[in-house]
Amino acid sequence: MITIAIGLSLWVFPQSTQAKNNSSAASAVTITIDVVFGGEETFTTTGDALCPSGTAISIPHDNNFTGGDPSSSDAHTFHLDKVLTCDDNSGTFTIGVQAANEPCGPTDTGGWHVVSGTGAYENLQGGGHLVGTVTGDPCNPPGIIDVYTGMVRNR
Repeated sequence: MITIAIGLSLWVFPQSTQAKNNSSAASAVTITIDVVFGGEETFTTTGDALCPSGTAISIPHDNNFTGGDPSSSDAHTFHLDKVLTCDDNSGTFTIGVQAANEPCGPTDTGGWHVVSGTGAYENLQGGGHLVGTVTGDPCNPPGIIDVYTGMVRNR
């Protein structure tokens, strides 16, 4: 029984062992991105793991943001990368985003994960959840405020 329990604990918790030996501890973060459709995206963060502010660029995986037929009443999904460039010149980090929304809905929801980084974020990893709230008319919004919450660490 003891052998099984030890084996199970090493199988279930390998990341915690690795974190103690090879990387920094995970930190809670919030990234708030103010998206103005057709304009500049800016972001701010909370927590000590990321730079406090910067600009972002959205790169859709399928060259459109609707993720489906805009005339459809079905939920739309979208998959994109966001490249966040820090104002303090500490580096950039790219997050992958997978989200969905209802047509003319006031919010979108989904998940995110770190794809890559440069400078201080070269070894960044992590991810979490996102909730976006459209600004203005939900059927023709001028933008959205996306709030990404989760955990990150440098490996």
